[in-house]
Amino acid sequence: MSVRVEFSVPASACALGRSLGGNPELSIELDRIVPTDSTIMPFFWLWGPDVESFYAAAREEPAIETLTIIDEVDNGALFRAQWNPDAVGTLRSITDTDGVLLDARADMTGWAFEVRFADSEQTSRFRELCAKRDVPMQVIRVRTGAEGPTHDGYRLTDEQAEALAAAYRLGFFTEPRSATLEELADELGISPRAVAGRLRRGQATLLEETGLAEVAAVQ
Repeated sequence: MSVRVEFSVPASACALGRSLGGNPELSIELDRIVPTDSTIMPFFWLWGPDVESFYAAAREEPAIETLTIIDEVDNGALFRAQWNPDAVGTLRSITDTDGVLLDARADMTGWAFEVRFADSEQTSRFRELCAKRDVPMQVIRVRTGAEGPTHDGYRLTDEQAEALAAAYRLGFFTEPRSATLEELADELGISPRAVAGRLRRGQATLLEETGLAEVAAVQ
């Protein structure tokens, strides 16, 4: 039976957390589910007014091989990062135990992660690796099995389904985009940050429900 683990890690224990520089106005959110293989470039949002300082600090972190700003919105920016495969820490420990990263966010106080493992054995192995690698994780909650609300056969909330449908209708997913995150936020009557969160969590759920998360994680 699958196991979902929610845990926290101090900001100082992670490259991106350190790059926040203790600024209370900055925070980080994953843009979508990211199979944590070293060949995958995770996408994340930085929220706050000082993007350039974060960018400069993060590029100096040995755990980050490349970092690119790929989109900017009011009070935020979307980044793409490629990690150093030799760096051992939280993400490497998740990878080494075949975990699937469902959610991750950080501010100056620390990181909050949610990871799904195939079974309790993988979960135990992950905790052992974190201890061995001096990752100061603190478990918040452990859940087993599939949980969550449904929407038309998938575990989407109504808000996530609405955001995904509006994004598709307005051309947010086309190349080039026909709508910006701000325009999508205006359409839904919420903030760009809230839209990004709903899209990220909705995409993560769809990847899980269709089985693509597991396929990508082993490639």
